[in-house]
Amino acid sequence: MNFLVRGKYVITDPKMGKKSILYDSAAYIKENKIIEIDDYTLLKEKYPNAVIKGNGKQLLMPGLIDGHSHGAGLSPFQRGVHYDFLENFLMNSANGIVLKPQLKATMCAIRHLRNGCTTLHCIQGGNQLDAEYVEKIFQGYEKVGIRFAYSSGVRDLNSITYDDAAFYQTLPPELKQLVKPIIFNDKEAFIKAYFEHFEYLYNHYNSEDRKIIFGPLWVQGSADKFLQQIKTKADELGKISIHLHTLQTPIQKVFGLKKYGKSLLAHLDDLGLVDNNLVLGHAVFINQSDIDLLAAKHASNTHHASCNLVVRNGIAPVYFLHQAGVNVALGIDDKGINDDEDPFMEMRMIYYLHRIAGFDLTKTPPLSSFDILQMATINAARVCHFEGTIGALKPGMKADLLLVDLDRIMESPWVSPGINIADLLICRGKGTDVNTVMVNGNIILENHRFCHIDVDSIYEEVREQVKKGIDPKQKELAEIMQKLKPYSQSFYKRWPTPELVPFYKMNSRK
Repeated sequence: MNFLVRGKYVITDPKMGKKSILYDSAAYIKENKIIEIDDYTLLKEKYPNAVIKGNGKQLLMPGLIDGHSHGAGLSPFQRGVHYDFLENFLMNSANGIVLKPQLKATMCAIRHLRNGCTTLHCIQGGNQLDAEYVEKIFQGYEKVGIRFAYSSGVRDLNSITYDDAAFYQTLPPELKQLVKPIIFNDKEAFIKAYFEHFEYLYNHYNSEDRKIIFGPLWVQGSADKFLQQIKTKADELGKISIHLHTLQTPIQKVFGLKKYGKSLLAHLDDLGLVDNNLVLGHAVFINQSDIDLLAAKHASNTHHASCNLVVRNGIAPVYFLHQAGVNVALGIDDKGINDDEDPFMEMRMIYYLHRIAGFDLTKTPPLSSFDILQMATINAARVCHFEGTIGALKPGMKADLLLVDLDRIMESPWVSPGINIADLLICRGKGTDVNTVMVNGNIILENHRFCHIDVDSIYEEVREQVKKGIDPKQKELAEIMQKLKPYSQSFYKRWPTPELVPFYKMNSRK
């Protein structure tokens, strides 16, 4: 079916700034591609048989992209896990409900699509190398209709703390016995199984509409040899993305200094990983040299503003990353400020969070609305390995787009006509304003309702599953983690605490 999708306003390419805004225009969609964008009246005459979508009062814009999600389907808070320092939060995570793979993917897709995210990158944690399990995740995403990239978030070492071998020595005999199989396992066999798993997924599922990429979970959770093997394989496959949580917390910063005498990113560079296909998740505790390195090597970063706040990571120096030319992309990380995967609220969080203080009122202009939109579209497309195919409304690109209702944004009761639509969207827009969602030329959501799935029945399925609680194996793991938690806290407390000099001046003790 061919569509003519019209808007009172159209944002075509956030990279173009105000030049990307068109008025009373439309996009002509044939099959799954954007063929032409022009004045609505002209296109209507040119394509009289096209099905018209949009009432002429809305905003037409590119679909938004979540470059970093763990795809749980419910937020940690909904699953029963309270937020704390990341290191405590991870110990507590085993207490949370885990939905069945297809159901959690279905829920994850629903939460994203209803708020305007047409693409997400799912990082499946837990060293999950069961192909059947992963295929069920894919089935859940495809059932709802979201575009996705997928990576297996694995650790070949340090599954409990950032230095498990040293941590093990601090434990009493009874706890050593419990964790020994977790810490001292066959690393070579695991790595072999990981690459076999990756190659199976890549060979069977990677395509122009679905990307299989690399996602080793942490620098401190990956042996040097393992990371180098991943880099070699990624380059062989056309420099596919390597997505790696890096320098998320101050303790991770200390780990790098303690183990390598340098930043974890500098260590990655020693291994040859810092390149234009490297994507750092979080990167809160990078230093200026790290920023310069990322810029020089054309690497990327996913920014998780709300997540970094709720798990007490801190505030990433995104302003300075952006100023240096680093590709910064939106990542909601299952922990949005409204607990609902709303990318508009997350963009607003980024927009406000990085308006830094200073004495010179002529310097440090803030990030613009177009800068923020670019993070959630073009920049995020790149980190998901969809660069050049999604993230903008241009002829030849995939038809992933949104129609956003403007009644509440512009008419409740009034907004100055002198404010451009991008500023209005970032300052006032919400996921609930998304009226219509198209992915790959298919209408997924229209008039705020999903077209092909029964959301109420899926919600009921979730309620039925959660009544059963967590399974016995997970409960056993949760109990072990709670026993280990005070020991891990004591373990980290003994590490050195170097002075941290912040990029942002938030307040002043003196």
